[in-house]
Amino acid sequence: MAELFMNNTYCWYAIYTRLNHEKAVELALREKSIEVFLPTRKTLRVWSDRKKWIEEPLFRSYMFVRVSNKEYHKVIQTPSVIRYICFGGRVAPVREKEIELVKTLVSETIDFELTDVPYLTSQSVRVTHGPFSGHTGKVIRVNGKTRLVVRLDHVQCSVSLDVAQDCLAPVN
Repeated sequence: MAELFMNNTYCWYAIYTRLNHEKAVELALREKSIEVFLPTRKTLRVWSDRKKWIEEPLFRSYMFVRVSNKEYHKVIQTPSVIRYICFGGRVAPVREKEIELVKTLVSETIDFELTDVPYLTSQSVRVTHGPFSGHTGKVIRVNGKTRLVVRLDHVQCSVSLDVAQDCLAPVN
């Protein structure tokens, strides 16, 4: 698979880790000087005797690394890293735009939810302004609200969030 990294350019790739080992893998990769992005979100956990806000990975067992062919094996040889995410049997880079979208989602105080909704047959739109300006997705309506669904292929899920209709333009 290393032959897929044709030169020394750096690209983002999704990797799959052992369940609940995401933070340990992140630390190990940083110690190897590998750029890593582990998107997290705060969630309220409720037990019978207490409540606590915890920070957990946004995508269970997935994270992103920015590597060239030099670091390919360093990543895969890290304990608890299972594999690179592949499409059609080939390691597939994640578009910078998708990484930016996820970074925006976790850095803003935006109400969004992860969903397993596949691509919808509704209208394709581009966000014209606001924190998601330039991103495209499909529009659905939920309880009278306009929801934008953006598919993140590399982690096999969709993100659904409220977007004002005046921030959307049809994609031709």
